Amino acid sequence: MNKLFIRLFVAFAAFSFGLVLTTVLKPVPKRTWALKVFLPPEASFSGSGADEAKILQIYSEYGPAQTRHDTQFFERIETEDFTLNIGNIKMSRDADINWMCEQPTDIVYESRVDHLKVFDRVALAHGDLIIRYSDGSIREWPFADVWVKRNGTWLIQSTTSR
Repeated sequence: MNKLFIRLFVAFAAFSFGLVLTTVLKPVPKRTWALKVFLPPEASFSGSGADEAKILQIYSEYGPAQTRHDTQFFERIETEDFTLNIGNIKMSRDADINWMCEQPTDIVYESRVDHLKVFDRVALAHGDLIIRYSDGSIREWPFADVWVKRNGTWLIQSTTSR
């Protein structure tokens, strides 16, 4: 009987000690990563309203162009070295356009921009590409775009999604 009492006492003491430790010692929060963009001091941190309007106009045409598989539109608004990054997949402009052309023609696309910031000749945007399937289902595909201004024209340099 004495051995049973000692074992129960040791188990209770160990449990109590563990409970005190977990209450006192909080777990370290998970580390989150942030992307920091370093621009030269002379960079303008606010583009003109005209620049933002031009980019937003392109986004208003983006969904309908993708719906009708308008390859010329994407050749015009994406740089020659454009990259599409989806998770671990990286596609060139040509591969992206070919992939678009392989999609069913009854899908309707709409582009929604949540945030746009112009930095002189570079702009960053993020939002969702809303995809409406013929069966009525809807999918929102989040994106982050990097834009560059070349010869007075805004072009998408890269698109990243998950």
